[in-house]
Amino acid sequence: MKPRVLHVHTLPVVSGSGINTLLTMRGLAARGYDADLACRPGGRLEDVVREEGFGFRPVPHFAAEVSPHRDLLALGELVGLLRRERYDVVHTHNSKGGVLGRLAARIARVPVVIHTVHGFAFHEAEKPLRRWCFLQAERVAARWCDAVIYISRPLARWAARERLYPACRGNLIYSGIEPERFDARPDAAGVRASLGVPPGAPLIGQVSKLWEGKGHGTLLAALPAILARFPETRLAFVGEGPLQKALEAEAARRGLAGRVIFTGFREDVPAVTGALDVALLASAFEGMGRVVLEAMACGVPVVASRVGGIPDLVVDGRTGYLVPVGDAAAVAGAVTGLLADAERRRRLGEEGRRRLAGRFTAARMVEQIADVYRRLGVPARPGAGGTRG
Repeated sequence: MKPRVLHVHTLPVVSGSGINTLLTMRGLAARGYDADLACRPGGRLEDVVREEGFGFRPVPHFAAEVSPHRDLLALGELVGLLRRERYDVVHTHNSKGGVLGRLAARIARVPVVIHTVHGFAFHEAEKPLRRWCFLQAERVAARWCDAVIYISRPLARWAARERLYPACRGNLIYSGIEPERFDARPDAAGVRASLGVPPGAPLIGQVSKLWEGKGHGTLLAALPAILARFPETRLAFVGEGPLQKALEAEAARRGLAGRVIFTGFREDVPAVTGALDVALLASAFEGMGRVVLEAMACGVPVVASRVGGIPDLVVDGRTGYLVPVGDAAAVAGAVTGLLADAERRRRLGEEGRRRLAGRFTAARMVEQIADVYRRLGVPARPGAGGTRG
């Protein structure tokens, strides 16, 4: 039998951590593991997982927010699943999925438990009491896993400062992308036309969920200064989420409704990213920032917050520019400087592409994760039987 791995992810959202999990499942399956996903049902991630033939194990009571009643029910659902299915490995993701998934795995006596840190819930944007509670929860959950994977160096340093995990358990494995998906030069004119962008107008944009903490408000605050120098500029928000109506109202309040494009969910993210003049990521907290890698793969310069794992990716002044969190003036200055200099945009974009090459790929990520599995006594058995459920 092939080793059976259950990935635990809180929400069925096609986001950075969701894509990381999907690519890991896909890569491990090719290396001789059976991989399933336990997650709240009803989202795009569930659809993709099922379409690719992986087992999807619904955890109906998973919720992003803290809810003792729902969390206890979700824990019971996970324990029941693990006792029925007898997985060899539980590999958890996200803060909520990580705490409940690791506890359930220990209750069910799963042989190997691994946690990937995509970010910490006790970040500075949280209220002090919530930060303290989340930190204590992570300290307790740290005892329930055999190995931890950090997707960026700053996350590993943060965990070390908080003394969360023994150094022997830690593994720095960058979240990788499939650069070949971004190699082709898109029909930029066609993409821009589909978004309603006039020929020759600058196009800047952020690809991310429309959630709190992603900095969309900072970009709206920066846009008037950008328009003062480049009046035809369009700002694209590529993604979906609960903040869309509030952001649309804010854009209208600022008189920017005709300059801000809400694309909703897009399947053609490589084409949209490649059509941008400048890619943005104004997050208040970010474990790594996969969209930064995607922009680099497209040869598009980046303006991003100096936070979390982003400085691991963006070399300030060489592949893009790093700005303080929430500093709309700094965002506007960096963007207008790039829009004014096409040669600088080209140079930074090409340097980003070179920096990406071979370092941040999904293939490399999965091979390193498989090494962790092997070190913990769960080697793959490529020739064995077994099917995806």
